[in-house]
Amino acid sequence: MIFIDPYSPKIVEARKQHMEKLLPVVLSRVDALPMGDLKNFLNEFRVRRIISDFPDKLVGHHEDWLNAINVTSLQIWQEYLLAKKRQPRHRTVQQANLILSHNSIIEEVQSVFKYTKGFVKKESPYSAYDLAEKLNVNSCVYCNRIYTKTVVKPSKITRPEFDHWYPKSAYPLLALSFYNLIPSCHICNSSVKSTTLMNTNDFLHPYIPEKIDLKFSYWIESLNKYLFYIKRPFPSKEHNTVQAFKIEEIYETHRDEINDLIRLRKLYSVDYLLKLKHLLSSVDNNVSMEELYRLAFGTHYKEENFLKRPLSKMKRDILEELGMILN
Repeated sequence: MIFIDPYSPKIVEARKQHMEKLLPVVLSRVDALPMGDLKNFLNEFRVRRIISDFPDKLVGHHEDWLNAINVTSLQIWQEYLLAKKRQPRHRTVQQANLILSHNSIIEEVQSVFKYTKGFVKKESPYSAYDLAEKLNVNSCVYCNRIYTKTVVKPSKITRPEFDHWYPKSAYPLLALSFYNLIPSCHICNSSVKSTTLMNTNDFLHPYIPEKIDLKFSYWIESLNKYLFYIKRPFPSKEHNTVQAFKIEEIYETHRDEINDLIRLRKLYSVDYLLKLKHLLSSVDNNVSMEELYRLAFGTHYKEENFLKRPLSKMKRDILEELGMILN
């Protein structure tokens, strides 16, 4: 997990654009709703907050919505989610009826907060491509293993996937909420996390920076063979998050990186790097230790730059353990 500073200028600007572009669209859809509980609930003030509120506030809107409509409640909604998880042939008659009774509710909410048939469509006036370009997050926030760069010129070619930290299947009201759209790779979004129900008490959220106790490390399995493990307290948010995204298991595919770093440690020394810095300074006096480490190890030295290049967090932690980081 690499945190995104919610107060950085580019994130503040992205959130502002998200609001300005989506608010009139969502409000026009609310106006098109038939008179009823949902239309009464979604006044402009509420819509603004759903789109832009911080992560720990979003569940409150979901619960307020359940309380505002007469056909469901928080308890019934939990029963509905459990029923949805069961295969149709294994559902009881009561569960099947519960799903049928909620279909129209879900469809009405989805008609307002359109994600699949609205926000992700390339031809939408404001789409996931626009948000991705504004955020400019170049590697997956969750695993920091895969590039998630955005290409929109000359045409919309690629972008990160947006993980709904609060799954849209369980929280349809939050499908377009800024802090619920996390730039990620396909593996973390679909193959690993899927619809795991997250909460800010038990899991780390990318937009809620906090001091965490989590570091990549390694152990020697046999001669010149190394395996990853991640140091973290148990029980903890760190542990739950690592488990949810299968970070240790996925990083096993990168064990060759440990071999390379250990070999570099044998070839280089901190003194060597200092000499290399001095040598490069004869050509360019502005060579920094950050640039030197990037050139030597393909990693970023400072935590705020980890999202710029895959594997930066892992390499930084391993290099520190190998004594190759100057603090």
